[in-house]
Amino acid sequence: MSALWLGLAAVIFLCWGGILLSFPELIARFSRKVQGEFWGGQLTPERTRYLGFGFVLTGVVAAGLLLALILRG
Repeated sequence: MSALWLGLAAVIFLCWGGILLSFPELIARFSRKVQGEFWGGQLTPERTRYLGFGFVLTGVVAAGLLLALILRG
């Protein structure tokens, strides 16, 4: 059961990180539109890329742990 949750987490983190890395300007613009100029301005395209990289890295670690769990038996 833990392998299922770990696999699900890896997929979600990799997908969300890929979206953040692929469309940083669009997400930052949408954030400014939804949350206003001050709070929306906190999420710049550079921070969006940084967050996306963190999500992708977390997904890779989760996928590696899943692989280790499967290979261990």
